[in-house]
Formats: sequence, structure tokens, C-alpha cells
Amino acid sequence: MPIRPCKLLLLPVLAGIAACGSTSKYQGLDAMGVYALGQEEMADEDYGDAAETLDRLLLVYPTFEQAAEASFLLANAYYLDEKYITAASQFTTFLDRYPTHPRAPEAALGVCRSYADLSPISQRDQTFTDQAMVVCRNVVADYRNQEVAEEAARIANDMRSKLARKIYENGAYYHRRVLNDSDIIYFEDVVANYPETSYAPQALLGIIEAYGEIGYQDEVERARNRLISEYPESEAARSLNSDPGVPTGPGS
Repeated sequence: MPIRPCKLLLLPVLAGIAACGSTSKYQGLDAMGVYALGQEEMADEDYGDAAETLDRLLLVYPTFEQAAEASFLLANAYYLDEKYITAASQFTTFLDRYPTHPRAPEAALGVCRSYADLSPISQRDQTFTDQAMVVCRNVVADYRNQEVAEEAARIANDMRSKLARKIYENGAYYHRRVLNDSDIIYFEDVVANYPETSYAPQALLGIIEAYGEIGYQDEVERARNRLISEYPESEAARSLNSDPGVPTGPGS
């Protein structure tokens, strides 16, 4: 069957559309042009496109004079696109290549933030939480007199609190099932290794209850005295003082 004239007229148009669709957005751009495109995509919050553009820039033009800035921007693009593992890797690559660059402290904080954002809820495995705490503490040590140290310290403390919560919740789980030998182990871990967190006084309260149920009054008094002396303003201490005969802990 012959093609009708109207369809013949459409063929050049469709061909033109196909040609336009296959045109690379980098066509006609030199290294500076690709970099400018990446910056524009970042400004427009097109972080996935920006990451693609900046990655291409560094691959095709490895000796580009602003490669360090492009590398840092690429790491930020991954981070803002919530690709935290890739972001941590790119920030680390930047630090390895440009350790004395003015943006090195920001890149180090970027690694810290990336691992912190990978940290899951307390019920799940806390491997990334551990990594975040270690990395963030390193930032504090390496850049002690710079602004990034303050935020890194805050994040490290948040990660420690999450680790303490994980252990405390394990103790509370056994406490609710009246498995006192097990809950005491977890509660004592919190008190011994995370004494500065808000979970330490709650763990002491759990220890008081557990030893009370077992009938070890000497241990009850030891934990009670420590709770009152070391955490007098805590909710756990106040609840203990309100009714010293019946402490309220995680099993209540």
C-alpha cells in the first residue's frame, strides 16, 4: 500500500525529533562549559544530573584546572541526592587527592555526615553508626580549632547516644521477659561505656529493678546510690525518689 502524502510529510519531522533526542547535552562544550553546566544543575537542585555531568567532566578532563572544586561539588551532588555511600567515597577521594585544599575540612565533615545519614533506626544493625562515630571523632581531632569540629562533635555524640539506646533497648527487651541475668549485662554495659548519655540513668533504674527481683539488696543499694549521686536531675532519679520502695524502670 502506498504511503499517503500526509505521512510522507511527517517523516522529516520525526527524523528531526529523533536526531534532537540523541544529541548529547555536552555537545559543543569544553571543560569549562561542562563545569558550568554542572554548577547550573546543582543550583537547580538537579543533583542526579549534576553528579552525572561532574563525573563526566573529571573523567574526560582529569587535568581540568578546577578539578578539585569539581570533585568537591561532585561529592556534594551525591550527598544531596541521598547517595550517601557514594558521597562518603567521593569526599574521601577528594581528601586523598587534595589534603591541603581549603575545602578539606568540609570534605571531612561530609564523610562524617554521610555515615551519620546512613545510620539506621536503633533496632537495626549499627555498623554505620559505629563508623560515623569514629569518622566524626577523627574530624574533631584533625580540625580541632575549626568550625567543622563543633558539628562533627555533635554528630559523634548523637551516634554514641544511638549506640547506647540500642544496648539499652536490648536490656529492656530481656527485662520485660524477666530474664534478669541478661538484662543486667546490657544495662551495666550502658552505664559502664555510655555514662554521659541519657540512657545511663535509665539503665541504672533497670539494674535496681532486676536486682530487686532477684533479691540482691546490696546491689540494689549500690545502684540506687549511684543513680542519686551521679544523675540527681534525671527523670530516673526523680521517679526513684518519688517512691523509693518501688522503682519504675524499663519493665514497667
